[in-house]
Formats: sequence, structure tokens, C-alpha cells
Amino acid sequence: MAFKGYQLSLLIFLLLLPVADIAAKEIYMWRDENGVLVFSDTKRPGAKVISLADDKVTSMKKADTSVFDTSDSQTQAIKYGIEIVSPSHEDTIRDNTGSLHVSTRITPSFNPKFKVQLLFNGKRNTPPQSKAVFVMRNVDRGAHTIQAQLFNEKGEAVATSEQITFFMHRASSIAK
Repeated sequence: MAFKGYQLSLLIFLLLLPVADIAAKEIYMWRDENGVLVFSDTKRPGAKVISLADDKVTSMKKADTSVFDTSDSQTQAIKYGIEIVSPSHEDTIRDNTGSLHVSTRITPSFNPKFKVQLLFNGKRNTPPQSKAVFVMRNVDRGAHTIQAQLFNEKGEAVATSEQITFFMHRASSIAK
């Protein structure tokens, strides 16, 4: 199908119409409550106006782009935390087999390169693992303590939970 001169001009005009419309709009720039740089075509109080119709698109170079920096010091600044969610402090676990399920929570989020280790009565009784849940079997009756440690990919401890005391209650094996 061959286009005639006026059809081709009309087609080019229709294709360039949205570009002309965009060039006439204003863009607003601001930082949200988390410090993230936001660009929008919706007006907001306190936002700076960046007009694309001014042929001064270079004015965007003045925007603060420090939020995009990913230097090592910012990566190191992440404060990791670990806490034992279950059992709670001074819980009594009633299980005749002595099974104990320990759940931990890691903040801000669990890095898959990190490892978690459980300390039972002050001793490392499990090797570091990439899961935040532990299952122990045949735990003796009585009072015990548990604590969790979070290690980075270099094997350095980056967080330690508070020590939790729990009580294992098992039926006595003494026959009457």
C-alpha cells in the first residue's frame, strides 16, 4: 500500500502528536517520607517543578542523586537484628519426646548469604544454617536457655538475640 503525500504527512503528525503533548507538561520532583526521590506529573505541595518545555532539561542535573549511591559505607550501615520468636521467654514446653521448635526473626530481611546458629545452654550445638527455624530432639527435662546468632558471608557475627529461658516438661519415665 503506497501512501500519498498528504497521508504520509498526516501519519507523521499523528505519530508526533503525543511527543508534543509530553514536551508541554511539567514534571514535579520531591522526596517521600522514606527519602526516595520521586518524579511525577501530579502536582504536590512542596514539590519542585521541572518544565520540559523550557529546553532546560539540563536543570535536572541539579537534582540530588545521593539516594542512588551504593558505596560500601552505606552497605555496612545496615543494622541487622535477630530475635527468637518461639518459644517465648519462660515458656513451658510440654512434649514427652523432648522436641523443641525454635523460630527466629531476622531484620531488615534475611540475606541468603547469611547463616544462623542456635546456642543451647550457652553452647553451639548446631552448625550455622541458612534457615531461621531449628528443630531439636530429645531435650532433657528442666530449665534451658537458647540464643540465636546471625553471621554474614564472611562468618562474622552481625547480630545476637537475647537469651531465652524455657522449661521442658516431659512425663516421668519412672513406672509405679
